[in-house]
Amino acid sequence: MHHIQKIILTTIVFFLISNIAFSKDISTLLSFSHVENQPDNTSTISIEWTAPTIDGDFYYAAFSQGLTFVFSDESYEYDPSDPENVPDQVIPPVQKFNYTTTNTSFSAETDGRYYFNIVIDSDGDYGSTKTIGPFIIDTTAPSPVGVNGLTSTDSNSIELTLEPADAEQICVLLNTTNTAACNWDDIPENRTLVSPTLSEGNNQVYAFFKDVAGNINQASHSVSCSLTENESTQTTEKSVGIPTLDEWGRVLFMGILLFVSMHFIRRKKGVSIDEQ
Repeated sequence: MHHIQKIILTTIVFFLISNIAFSKDISTLLSFSHVENQPDNTSTISIEWTAPTIDGDFYYAAFSQGLTFVFSDESYEYDPSDPENVPDQVIPPVQKFNYTTTNTSFSAETDGRYYFNIVIDSDGDYGSTKTIGPFIIDTTAPSPVGVNGLTSTDSNSIELTLEPADAEQICVLLNTTNTAACNWDDIPENRTLVSPTLSEGNNQVYAFFKDVAGNINQASHSVSCSLTENESTQTTEKSVGIPTLDEWGRVLFMGILLFVSMHFIRRKKGVSIDEQ
């Protein structure tokens, strides 16, 4: 009886060891080029992984769009002899890597949600499929965008009305399209802001709109600024207004001068009459 129990125990241990030996799984799977669920306008996705593989093991890997992919489950098992025969979401062909390979990359041709799926083949025995994603590729600039406001003014700034589409941030520049000078700000909820300080004459206002993936689109608005006209109006208003303290001083001085002059004239006339 003791001998039978020993045989059964040995069989169980051998079975467990066999499963550990032949069923291997990916340890870590990550991307340094993209963040999961974060839109990005970089179309090339780079992937790295680690696993407890040895000589004779292989990796099967595939990118998929829209849905994940499992190499082996109750209803499906990938056949390495036909790498093109895969579900619709898989981007063929499935790649086969030597056990020493630890990275790969893929360049998406269209915008979308992408996954990377990988499994270890150890002597024909598949481990568990490891998946990372989605990586959201978005290379489409926000559109349509626009910026509007007064087309002429005698002020040094105007209010701008924004049409940002699905953009998240904005940068407004005057008479230049060099976005290196941009300080990106969140788009105001009321979709209005004040223009940069305008120069005398014609001005071109450029509004740059950036979405969460980093795509940029631009719109522009022309405005003519006449500051001299405003200054001339202010001068006219000043001349017909109440005299300033300095002007009152001049009036008082002229009054005193006139009074003294009249006094001397009268005095001189009085002397002449007495002499006669």
